Amino acid sequence: MESSNWEPTEEEREVMEVVWMQVKCACEKLKEETNARNKHIVKMLKEMADCYYS
Repeated sequence: MESSNWEPTEEEREVMEVVWMQVKCACEKLKEETNARNKHIVKMLKEMADCYYS
């Protein structure tokens, strides 16, 4: 099985940057409003990614 290297277009990069900023802001807000720490947020994001992209 061969894996191909995906190269995002400039438009795809811009979309990913916007999404990343939204996720980053949501994580900061979660940390401010709860007792969640980075390790909790990392676990949550991994579980979400596994759920949707596995």
